[in-house]
Amino acid sequence: MSRTDILLRNKDVLAGLAFLLVAAVFAFGAMKLPMGTTLRMGPGYFPLILSGGLAILGSLILLSGIRNASPENTVGSPAWSRVLIICAAVLVFVSGLQGMGFPLTVFATVFIASTGSRYFRLHISLALAAFIAACAWIIFVKLLGLPFQTVGGWFLFR
Repeated sequence: MSRTDILLRNKDVLAGLAFLLVAAVFAFGAMKLPMGTTLRMGPGYFPLILSGGLAILGSLILLSGIRNASPENTVGSPAWSRVLIICAAVLVFVSGLQGMGFPLTVFATVFIASTGSRYFRLHISLALAAFIAACAWIIFVKLLGLPFQTVGGWFLFR
């Protein structure tokens, strides 16, 4: 494996580049907002400062990855089936929230996401999904009073 291949697959190099990319996107978005002054900060001031901090952190991680590159610290190929399962879980949450209601949507999302684990066990995943759905309903609906539907429109017969 050549030095270039090692650098392009190095975990620290990839993480540093990802941090720099996120920092650049948020800095670009923050530049569209008014900055204000140091004493009277505008809405773009704090995101720009955070973007700068993230860019510094990303640069340090990137330089560390370049300096300490070794074949042992490289990334393998991604498990695309697991990535697709997580994306499907997010899509179920987004598309099912109105139709299924909050608790059932959280249950389905957690269960679908857990099927992507190499340690997947049906009974554990069902119990975990039920526990997280109940906790999420208690926290967000009962304690915080967020206006999520408990029963969605797909189950209301009129």
